[in-house]
Amino acid sequence: MAIDYGRKRVGVAITDPLRTICQPLLTIKPRSVADLIERIKFLARENDVGLIIVGNPLSNRGEPTQMSHEVERFVRRLKGQIDIAVELWDERYLSKYAVNRLKSSGLSAGKELVDRVAASIMLEEYLEARRV
Repeated sequence: MAIDYGRKRVGVAITDPLRTICQPLLTIKPRSVADLIERIKFLARENDVGLIIVGNPLSNRGEPTQMSHEVERFVRRLKGQIDIAVELWDERYLSKYAVNRLKSSGLSAGKELVDRVAASIMLEEYLEARRV
């Protein structure tokens, strides 16, 4: 499972058991971090998830940003409440890639759809990097 974390919206994507097809799942608008974690735990159980990757919004130079620190705090809380491995993944430019993918497919790039497509692209990148 991949998570594109944001303060207002969180995009979620999953892959099939063979890890060949990644698909956007949904966009969560959590009421709180605790609410978000509970929803992620539910989705992980329902989809038999073995690993969660969370996008790390580094700067263009690859350095941590204020949002990166917020994501790291979220990941620490998530790890403390779930028995599934959680990893950070560089998510630079993913929203831009998601918008381009949607536009090239003739779809409107609404914010909620962009979030979950970005999560799906992140998951694709992660799996591809692990195949090498």
